[in-house]
Amino acid sequence: MPKHTKKRSTIKRKHRRMKEHAEANKFKALDSKQLAKEYEPYNINKRAFGED
Repeated sequence: MPKHTKKRSTIKRKHRRMKEHAEANKFKALDSKQLAKEYEPYNINKRAFGED
């Protein structure tokens, strides 16, 4: 064991922050998927490679 370990409260705070960020990112991902569906006809990459 290392001599200097972080306090439990610090670790708890870090985990709580990570969880909040994860939830926020989950919502962002859903929003971006929805936007991608709406803008699919205008997607240049799909048009360039002929994928329909």
